[in-house]
Amino acid sequence: MPGEELVRRFLERRVLTEKNIERFVKYYWLVSTARMVLGVTILILILIGGLKFSQLIPWR
Repeated sequence: MPGEELVRRFLERRVLTEKNIERFVKYYWLVSTARMVLGVTILILILIGGLKFSQLIPWR
């Protein structure tokens, strides 16, 4: 693809820096744990409480 090399160079220069990688490793466990807790909480509300997902998060 024509822009593939440009995107790869941009990622290597701007996104995949040493500091960003350190931040990702440092906070990954925190973010993944929070997502898991949220998912389990919704699952418990659905199974035990008999609630539907649409009742938990109103779309309108």
